[in-house]
Amino acid sequence: MAPMLENAGSQEDGRGWAEPVHHLKKGLFARCCGRSAVAALVVYLAVSLYIVLFSWLSILRHETFLSNAMDLGYTDQVLWNTIHGRFMRFSTLQNALIDLPLDQMRRTDTLLAYHVEPILVPISLIYLVYDSPVALLVLQSVALGLGAVPAFWLARDHLKSEFAGVVFALAYLLAPAVEGANLSDFHAVSFTPALLLFAFYFLRAGRTAPFLACIGVAMLVKEDVSLLVVTLGLYVFFRLGRRRTGTVTVLLGLSWLLICTQVIVPHYSGMTLSPFLDRLYVFGPSLRESALNVVRDPLMLVRWLGQRQILVYLLGLLSTTGFMSLFAPLILALSAPIVAMNVFSTWSWTYSEGAHYSASIVPFLLVSGIYGVGFLAQLCERWCGLRRALGVRAFAMLVLLISSVHHYLIGASPLARTFYPPQVTNHHRLAEEIMRLIPVDAALSAQTGLYPHVAHREKAYFFPAVNDAEYVFLDVTGSSYPLTVKQQFGEIGRLLESERFGVLEARDGYLLLQRGRSAGTPGELPLGFYSFALADARAVPHPMAVSFGDVLELVGYDYSLLNVVNAHSLPATVVTYWRALRPMDSDYRFAFFFTSQDGAIVGEYTGELAGALWYPTSAWEGGDIVRLETPVLAVGTLQDVLVGVTLPGADAWSVDGRLRPIRDKQQIELVDEESLLRLFSFSEVRR
Repeated sequence: MAPMLENAGSQEDGRGWAEPVHHLKKGLFARCCGRSAVAALVVYLAVSLYIVLFSWLSILRHETFLSNAMDLGYTDQVLWNTIHGRFMRFSTLQNALIDLPLDQMRRTDTLLAYHVEPILVPISLIYLVYDSPVALLVLQSVALGLGAVPAFWLARDHLKSEFAGVVFALAYLLAPAVEGANLSDFHAVSFTPALLLFAFYFLRAGRTAPFLACIGVAMLVKEDVSLLVVTLGLYVFFRLGRRRTGTVTVLLGLSWLLICTQVIVPHYSGMTLSPFLDRLYVFGPSLRESALNVVRDPLMLVRWLGQRQILVYLLGLLSTTGFMSLFAPLILALSAPIVAMNVFSTWSWTYSEGAHYSASIVPFLLVSGIYGVGFLAQLCERWCGLRRALGVRAFAMLVLLISSVHHYLIGASPLARTFYPPQVTNHHRLAEEIMRLIPVDAALSAQTGLYPHVAHREKAYFFPAVNDAEYVFLDVTGSSYPLTVKQQFGEIGRLLESERFGVLEARDGYLLLQRGRSAGTPGELPLGFYSFALADARAVPHPMAVSFGDVLELVGYDYSLLNVVNAHSLPATVVTYWRALRPMDSDYRFAFFFTSQDGAIVGEYTGELAGALWYPTSAWEGGDIVRLETPVLAVGTLQDVLVGVTLPGADAWSVDGRLRPIRDKQQIELVDEESLLRLFSFSEVRR
């Protein structure tokens, strides 16, 4: 068993804040003298670099409309309303089309019907300094980056090694679960890693007051953090033998958990259970049925946990500290409540290491990893005669090696093979110009990528919900979530045909509709709207020349991969450029297929493309080069990308229903009886 956290003092004390503050000063200043100066400098520089880098990446992601209504948009509106006297209010989910039982809820206009995150109240004060969601993104990067500091102190003090301290600080900063939280909009739970690591640091030092303060603030981040506080309190009570501190910790966690789940959320939602519990119904239509089914067939658990995606997720988490956490299993087990909620979920995003779902697990990985290294070093000294200090260095090197490889495979920094920072284009800049046409106090409906940019108002709705909006702001080139591309096209058409809204501005795929303005139809939009679907031949990134019958010519392609953390699949888009060889009476469709390494087709996109819907092939004019881009697809870790042109009304999978590409002088690789064309392989473009 790994050494216990009470090594540096486990007595109950009432020394208050004087000694902890002195201890912190000593850690920050006095210990930065002599041999420790270099180690401390390396860590603080690494933290600074992390904060700058991920602030930049987060802002860049926001500026390219990759942030979303869920969750940066609604959080921004909650904070803006709170600072303007409307406590925890938001309108994002009023009649929204999302996977929550909104029709069963008493209120959908307050965050307290969904989550209890009181820490957002003091966070809202940041808008007094800089009134923009950008401030939240920077604050989140600072909060996450600072978690490396207590990781450094813990490892240094427990392992008595400056080198080990630096290693665990770097392992924290390289953790995909940390970077995934940083590049996934804004979530208050991102404050958890630093708070809990500081709590562990004070717990080891025997500093009860600051330990309780840290866990107290951590519980204000989100209601489910209370589960971690309860497990931590049980550890303190039973394993460390600190009865009073353990009892207080457990009571704090249980009390707040019950207040949140049995009082606050039910009061506002009108539901006895959290509206998010549906995502945990993996073995049946309800929690009760799921539990009964597991009792009837326990192998269901084994089969679920044996899924490749689950195993990859768990192995990835353990890779964060080079599998050293396995040698301090009791500390690692404290994170079990959140690990279980992530693993037993109908939404694979929770067990991808991406987004914010694994952020609160990271402190337990780091601490158990530190104690695991200490345990192994002590074991080697006892059994092999290897000096403990040498053992610590050796195992710390292993931690750095494994965590670096893990980061390289799925991380989001320039050190990772999946580093693809987005590029701000003229299309993105145009949005700022159009937004200035919207009055700051007007009720508005906006689609997901635009929503965080316009949520600073009392009434902002998540399209396709319109409600009493005076304006509707859309970008047909962006994500249409929660609608498909075709559904969004239909919703916009119905809005225009209803004569409730008319076009105020339409340029490069943007539509700004105003209530009461003279209406039109999609076919009567200004020509400037269609510029998003047209390209200059000189701007085609990867030119080629392949004819599909005597109808169409493929003149080039492009792709983009999103800079996200995802252990299972990398989001990507595929862009193709086409030219009409003759006038067409029909509207052709375009199908994309994706292969695994063995050549088998394992993915497809046969849905609509925004460019082909708004500018169908029957409208193409000779000489025009038309740009068609797929929606974001989870295909970036697959192999070959194939494209086919489908005859009107034909099944995209039917060989007889597709135009066959004609070879030219280039050696173009064709597959599936020459009805599909190989564009490129993602394995060739990934670093």
